[in-house]
Amino acid sequence: MPVSFQRLIVNCAKIKIFIIRKLFEITNMTKDRYFILTIAVLVLLVIVSSLPVPLLVNAAKYAQVGREILVNGDWINLTIGGAPYDQKPPMLFWVAATTFSIFGLSVSAYKISVLLVSLIGVYSTFRLGRLFYGKETGFLAALFWMTSLGYLHFHNDVHTDTMLVSFVVFSVWQFMAYFKERKWHQFVLGAVGVGLSMLTKGPVGMLIPAFAVGASLVVHRQWRDVFNLRWVVAAVIVAIIIIPALLGLFRQFGLEGIKFYFWTNNMGRVTGSYQGTNTDYSFYIHTSMYMLLPWTVFMIVAMFNEIKSLVRLKKADINAVEVANIAAVVFFLGILSVARQKNPHYMLSAIPFLFIITAKWTVRIFGEEQFSKKAKVISVINKVIALLFFTLIPFMSAFFFPETRIIYWVIVVTLFALVVYLVFRRADLKKQLQVLLLASSALLFTINYNMLPNMCKYDTSMEAAEIFNKMAEPGATLNIYGQEARLWELLLYSDSYGGFLQTRQMLDDFLPHPGAWLYTSESGYKELQEMGLDMEVAHEFTEHRKVTSQSINFLNPNKRASRFQKMYLVILR
Repeated sequence: MPVSFQRLIVNCAKIKIFIIRKLFEITNMTKDRYFILTIAVLVLLVIVSSLPVPLLVNAAKYAQVGREILVNGDWINLTIGGAPYDQKPPMLFWVAATTFSIFGLSVSAYKISVLLVSLIGVYSTFRLGRLFYGKETGFLAALFWMTSLGYLHFHNDVHTDTMLVSFVVFSVWQFMAYFKERKWHQFVLGAVGVGLSMLTKGPVGMLIPAFAVGASLVVHRQWRDVFNLRWVVAAVIVAIIIIPALLGLFRQFGLEGIKFYFWTNNMGRVTGSYQGTNTDYSFYIHTSMYMLLPWTVFMIVAMFNEIKSLVRLKKADINAVEVANIAAVVFFLGILSVARQKNPHYMLSAIPFLFIITAKWTVRIFGEEQFSKKAKVISVINKVIALLFFTLIPFMSAFFFPETRIIYWVIVVTLFALVVYLVFRRADLKKQLQVLLLASSALLFTINYNMLPNMCKYDTSMEAAEIFNKMAEPGATLNIYGQEARLWELLLYSDSYGGFLQTRQMLDDFLPHPGAWLYTSESGYKELQEMGLDMEVAHEFTEHRKVTSQSINFLNPNKRASRFQKMYLVILR
């Protein structure tokens, strides 16, 4: 392992521990240093165990775009498999390219780089919570966010939303701080946050800042702030920041690229005219149940109390109420819910605001006598959830993919023993946090250390890349043929990537190309045979299953054999 990479891991660990220590140093939970150490160790356990897990599907595609920036020496005109790329703006790809330029093609270093950027979001969540409700709420909200399943999973499976959320919450914090403290640099930084959000995922990056800040100003009737020329300054700042994205799109796609950025890629996903057919309006309600784990019960109770308090709010008290967080959650998730294209990671940008509301009510419920009965009920439910987490682990590591490494069982059994010990003690807030974190960390550690590596063994694209890297002649490229074989990790993990030949016409244009390698599905292989191509089968994969298609039936070893597909790696002659 390169010394520079070792230093990166050590520095990341130090920063994480420092952040966690700071999150608690002023709350009544910091009197117990072992508590702080426990939190730090558990977070690092999950993160470190996730670093060797390969990037798959879209996460691999985004890393590959960053890799091609370096290969092409072009940071503006983006490509994927050598073809112009317009789906996402360049911010995440710049982080990938910068990381690869320093550490080589290291997926682990790339994940750590994204984690370091995400500390902006953790700190901003703390500051925004503190701005409205005090330090303890801010600390708890930040802890909820950085230890949630949504945060930890999508720093393993890196998407543009993984970075988007940090810039979004930073922007809202700066704008709301400005309207309280009236310091110009805060307004400028708020606009910079919006610009970086749009440089990460397009116009969707300005929605939450607009909803949160706009709702706050309108509800509090700050009309002079709503209709103010300073917003022109903000628009100019944002426009300057997104110039690289617009320039790359215009150079490669003309005005259609600009239209795609501002309209097609956003409204087309809402209406389904571009992508998406999902009409489940409750998608993000049930998705939040697991994305916010292990803090879901706290969230449900908090949202119920928040909505009830707003409904009962008297007109005279409106000026004292804070609506930025609830507006960010309701309006943003409302739009996502009616959109035809839905994915769990789309809701990431709303989660810190959900957790600020959650932390606000958690502090009240466990700190005020009037909520003592409710606090006891929550404690019991959380203990049950923690124990349920441990009932899942034997299915994963003893039945689905039997685990034989002793270190794994030592860690899991130790965590289980600690949970059992704490479950039978008086459950104040601190102990509940410990119990839930111990249980969720054991589950996520099992997923990262056992489940995902074993599931990846059946994703034959990476094995195909290894075979190509060992056997290919100098100058040969590895290409994808057919929609069923579109696994971007094939290109990412190959030493000499080619392109994605999606259709028969694209293959015809590619031919003749002696020496090129093609990775394709069974139907794609039959097409190649029908074309009468002179080719050699380098490898036939008989046990293929894409990770995202691995259902419970596939994970069941007794039924797994019936779920396999065939894939082929061929060499054109």
